[in-house]
Amino acid sequence: MSAPASQKLHWAAISALAAYVLWGAFGLYFKALSEVSALEVLCHRIVWSVAFLALIITLTKKWPHVAEILANRKRLFLFALSAMLISINWGVYIYAVISGQALEGSMGYFIMPLVAVLLGAVFFAERFSKMQGLAIGLALLGVLYQILAYGKLPWIAVSLALSFGFYGMLRKKSPAESVVGLFLETLIMTPIALFYMGFLFSQNALYFTTANIDMQGLLMLAGPVTAVPLILFAFGARQLRYSTVGILQYINPTCQFLLAIFIFLEPFELDKLVTFGFIWAGVLLYSMSIWQQSRAKKAALP
Repeated sequence: MSAPASQKLHWAAISALAAYVLWGAFGLYFKALSEVSALEVLCHRIVWSVAFLALIITLTKKWPHVAEILANRKRLFLFALSAMLISINWGVYIYAVISGQALEGSMGYFIMPLVAVLLGAVFFAERFSKMQGLAIGLALLGVLYQILAYGKLPWIAVSLALSFGFYGMLRKKSPAESVVGLFLETLIMTPIALFYMGFLFSQNALYFTTANIDMQGLLMLAGPVTAVPLILFAFGARQLRYSTVGILQYINPTCQFLLAIFIFLEPFELDKLVTFGFIWAGVLLYSMSIWQQSRAKKAALP
């Protein structure tokens, strides 16, 4: 490998790693907004994201890509569905952190890749290996144990995993450059977000209008906080092997898990340890399967 190519790969790895660490640290940002309702935080995230992403698209001269999708009704409809799903995903995670359930939120992101594999098999007839099937089974056992132990479905974890799993499916059907795609999704949701914020304002219940300048600034940062990791990831993922990205993705829920335990001081009882034990075993098998597939593909190359 030439020196320039090696250097580019080096920066790609750093970018992807930074993206996952930033995503994993999102809990700190949303925890700082705990006095704001989760729904208002979500609305601010949508509104300030569309503003920041519009700036990025202007600087990178990608408005023709936006116009191309806006002119295609079928693709626009798919983006409307994906916008709804990513908004649900964002809203559930914000609620999880603000309500002191970040631990269950991390569980959702641990099982998310396994759910994606399962959905791919169900809806796209994609085949998964025996090891991946066992990994999915272990994760399902973890969720089942949680239901039996607590008598209720871990809805936060399941909602996060399913919403992002179906989101990934829709984006696969209507691919777009990541920044352009997220801009369209937040653009579609912005009228709803503004309507809700207007309703809160009419009821004298909009936190933003009565907050001090520090909190207002923190809410406005939702745009850069959302977009910067995505930009870093887009750069890194284009250069790295799928197997590398597949393993790096677990940095995000690991950081969330550590934050929940050691910073937010959420209780981690034996029952949750058993649940996470099943899920972590599944994650390990899944990561091993990705590594084996990568080695097999490499060996098959001439």
